[in-house]
Amino acid sequence: MTIQTIGKLEIYSGDELVSELPLNKTALSIGRDPQGDVLLMDPRISRRHAKLTQISSSYFIEDCDSTNGTLLNGRPVHKHVFRPGDSLRIGNFELRYVAADDAKQPNHVMHALVQQITQKRRAELQKVALFFLQGAQKGQVESLRKPLFTIGSPGESVAVIARRTHGTYLLHIGGEMPEVNGVEITHTMQLQDGDVIDVGEDKIKITLDLD
Repeated sequence: MTIQTIGKLEIYSGDELVSELPLNKTALSIGRDPQGDVLLMDPRISRRHAKLTQISSSYFIEDCDSTNGTLLNGRPVHKHVFRPGDSLRIGNFELRYVAADDAKQPNHVMHALVQQITQKRRAELQKVALFFLQGAQKGQVESLRKPLFTIGSPGESVAVIARRTHGTYLLHIGGEMPEVNGVEITHTMQLQDGDVIDVGEDKIKITLDLD
């Protein structure tokens, strides 16, 4: 499915830019498969090595149980949010996520602009507290400071709480579907103050600052 372009992938081999690809699909496959969206010819890369999936306004990178793994900003990753400015290392290739407006600004100007926007958006994000009712963190309280917070256990059930300027949302990432107030969700859902979330073994009550 094609969507409005929200950025691009710059693909490097060593220091050489070899290709650019617009991020205008909800899913992109990466590997040595000629039928894939991002073709990377390197014997260390699996045919179906990894994939990018768009959920809401964010992309997620997922390693498809490749032989040699995928690095996100230098660290091994199985499934994680993929943000503008991030880079993936797959075999001998580096894939950089460039936001749609980055190419229109000099690097130093864009860096300062991104910092200003990030600080402003963080100040505008809804304040969220998580009360762990069940699971490994039972009895703990977590005040969210980042825009995205992952809950659940890889291989079982994983979801993300996404804080936006217009609300806080629950996104299913993998495994069994999460429940909100005892009802299974199958799509991105805006959370309300007092909602109880079940993700794998975790049961969490969410408190929102509604001021």
